[in-house]
Amino acid sequence: MLLRGAYRDFAGRSRLNVEATTVGEALERAIEACPALRERVRDEHGRLREHLNIFANDEDIRRLNGERTALREGDIVHLIPAISGG
Repeated sequence: MLLRGAYRDFAGRSRLNVEATTVGEALERAIEACPALRERVRDEHGRLREHLNIFANDEDIRRLNGERTALREGDIVHLIPAISGG
């Protein structure tokens, strides 16, 4: 898993090696390894935060199966903060 922007700062590193069969499982493993990510990845209801972009390799998981998106060995999950402004 590659952590971009502020997520890298929250975790104190830019890469996490996790074993998972789905994106959701990979996120849980990342949170277990770096508890500071929990409130930045999920809201108080356990849903993914809207300002978080998650990619499985080069595909936005919103266009796939969301957290149920299957992963294979060697796949890379990217956590990227959304950028907004006016």
